[in-house]
Amino acid sequence: MKASSFRKLKAALLCSLVVAFGYTVSGSVAEAVQAQPTAKPPAKKEAPAKIDPNDPASLIYLDTAGKPAGVGGTAAAPASQAFKAGMGWHPQALAGTGLPKDRYGLVDWAKLVRENIIKPKASLDPDEEEMPPLKMDVLIPAKGDFVNDVIYPHEMHTYWLKCEVCHPQIFVPAKGSNNMTMVGIVQGEWCGRCHGKIAFPLTDCNRCHSSPKAKK
Repeated sequence: MKASSFRKLKAALLCSLVVAFGYTVSGSVAEAVQAQPTAKPPAKKEAPAKIDPNDPASLIYLDTAGKPAGVGGTAAAPASQAFKAGMGWHPQALAGTGLPKDRYGLVDWAKLVRENIIKPKASLDPDEEEMPPLKMDVLIPAKGDFVNDVIYPHEMHTYWLKCEVCHPQIFVPAKGSNNMTMVGIVQGEWCGRCHGKIAFPLTDCNRCHSSPKAKK
């Protein structure tokens, strides 16, 4: 076969390869490189989030940038994501725990205590002496004639709170010294300091107004 004929045959074969398989030709030399899609690098497996409260590197102590966080207030120690979630009203994390609920679907904390489902520590200080709850109910006459009087249970309140939380700043500890009204309570005074915010709502009237009025 003549050299010219061989070159023509070679050129024809190279053209066929370019069309059929995407091979490229550089000058007079054929580069048999088949075009292929760019392969994506394998995704890196993220390490499981640390939730050990004894580990300072745990997720509950970190901000969104993965740096140590606090409870807010300073640029050096911004609030952690766990702290922000815990500051929300009735965190949704409690919804699926199976804890007893009240008529509004909120966790019934009083029932949790009475049925010994929970038993929180009185203090973080192991040497602090715990004061037992005060077992004393107070009858508060309702001003209206068509609503029951109120039974205020000190026992449940002093289970969660110390006496000085309420006395004497919120309630004067003397009979007849607190001219309470429902309007003031709704506006955040007296019982409204907690109820409707961190305690059961004021719309659950019979939960407080539980003592029928004496017949006149």
